[in-house]
Amino acid sequence: MDTETSEALETLQAEIRRVEVSLSADIHRVETSLGGDLRHVEAALRTEMQELNDDAKRHMDVVTESLRHDIRIIAEGVVSLSAKVDSLRR
Repeated sequence: MDTETSEALETLQAEIRRVEVSLSADIHRVETSLGGDLRHVEAALRTEMQELNDDAKRHMDVVTESLRHDIRIIAEGVVSLSAKVDSLRR
């Protein structure tokens, strides 16, 4: 191999090493940034999920109380009808 080709190969190898180091640094920076972003998104999602869970529990408490009230009204109606039926049988 002649000197010119040898120098060109050395220059090319040096350039490849420089690009490799630069890419490694860029990849590390992106990994670090993404890790932080993912932690932030995870925390936000956990908070939102907890808020949705709390809202669902409150909603179910309201629905349950309404159903209890409706059941009481029906039970009172059944008692009243039973009393009327009993009075008619006499």
